[in-house]
Amino acid sequence: MTKKSLAFKIITSIIVLITLILFSCLYCIFMIDKTQSFAQETGNSWMPSIEAFSKINLYVGNLSRREVLVIADSVANQRDKMAKNFEDLQTFKNQLDKAFKEYESLGLIAVGEHEIYNQTMSLYKEYLNAYEIEIALVKQGKGLEALNHYYAVGRPTLFKLIGNIDKESNYNIEGGRNSTKQGAYLTTITMITMTCVMVFSIVTSLIIISIIIKLTKKIKLNIEELKKQGDHTMSISHILKKSSQSLEESVAQEAASVHQTTAAINQITSMVNKTAENAQESTQVAKAATIKLENSQKTMKNLSLSMETIQESNNQLQNIAAIINQIYAKTSVINDIVSKTELLSLNASIESARAGEYGKGFAVVAEEVGNLAKVSGKSAKEIQALIVKSQEEVNKILNITKDRITEGKVVTGKAEESFTKISQDIITMVSVIEQISSATKEQDIGVRQITTAMSEIDRATQKNQISVGETAESSHELVEQGQKLIETTKEIEKFILGDFVNKKMTKKIN
Repeated sequence: MTKKSLAFKIITSIIVLITLILFSCLYCIFMIDKTQSFAQETGNSWMPSIEAFSKINLYVGNLSRREVLVIADSVANQRDKMAKNFEDLQTFKNQLDKAFKEYESLGLIAVGEHEIYNQTMSLYKEYLNAYEIEIALVKQGKGLEALNHYYAVGRPTLFKLIGNIDKESNYNIEGGRNSTKQGAYLTTITMITMTCVMVFSIVTSLIIISIIIKLTKKIKLNIEELKKQGDHTMSISHILKKSSQSLEESVAQEAASVHQTTAAINQITSMVNKTAENAQESTQVAKAATIKLENSQKTMKNLSLSMETIQESNNQLQNIAAIINQIYAKTSVINDIVSKTELLSLNASIESARAGEYGKGFAVVAEEVGNLAKVSGKSAKEIQALIVKSQEEVNKILNITKDRITEGKVVTGKAEESFTKISQDIITMVSVIEQISSATKEQDIGVRQITTAMSEIDRATQKNQISVGETAESSHELVEQGQKLIETTKEIEKFILGDFVNKKMTKKIN
């Protein structure tokens, strides 16, 4: 039972309690019906039988006493009351016959009573035979013979009849007493059973209350854990928001650097074109070579400065790549949190489904938490995809820039070497003009490549700005989703624990 869920325990306890209540009701109905049947049996069978035999006993006594009086009057030759006595005798006999007939016609003969009743009827017939003989002798004026017959036959038969009537009365009394005892026995059993059921119901109710208390504590702990996770998500969201702002500023600085580098390359392009023109005119203006040499040296210095600027831009791109890696790591943490939140939502949905009708409200909340987690996970995945794409573009630009810087340095070295030779031997300038022209063409090609690379860097920077904007929007949305998660957690806490307990827990947390 310890491995079963709380919902299963509660439902099982409630089913047991309902079963006990139904059993108690059905048992009480059955026992009351059974007790009523015994009471009805006592009231409808045994008591009427006892009453009937009481009347029969009374009628037998009246008949026998009046018969003895009639016989005594006949012996004493007192004829004045004879007619009235005969009339009373007939009335008592009719009453006795009617009582026996009603006892049988009303179905008052109980099970096992037929043998005794048949004996009573047999003795009653014997008594009536003796009674008829004795009354006939009295009517004939033979009172003494009637008296002798009464003592010899009638009286013994009467005593036997009265004894059998008493026996049958005692049988009915004992039957009524047994029926009453059975009813009382059933009542006692019912009281004991209901006491046991009541005790067991109280124990079951205490078990249900204990389970509900444990369930409430468990939900309370889960809500607190959910609140902690919501706060942690909010802190990560704020960190991501700050990182997005920093990245946005870095990308803006990078764009400015790219524009400056492009301007410097344009200057280099113009200088290279000018150098080419000077190379073509160098055969005619050899004397002005010294002046052009000084201008070319200044141009080479500018080229060196431009290459250093490109190097700085490359370093800034490396910094951006490092920042993107940090954002990617933090986004992985968010994905992990989202996965855990979805798992928690799934577990909450399963628990609410097990809870049945009691867990429908919590199932809606768990579904909402899962939807929020999915939205957050989707945003985090989109951020990761953008970051990965940005990493690829930045790495590509870095590699291209490194190559172009190397080529620029080589070209610059050659140019410096050429100008050094020109400064050492101005007389041989004409002979090396062709070399300068060739070097100038190579410079033009290199500058064009650098221009192309800078255009690609500019496009990548624009893409990075778009990605940074999307990352910032996603971070804002993640903050809003985290806030909604906290509000949803508070609503769940208020729904489960109540407003008063919620305020009390908030005070403790603060």
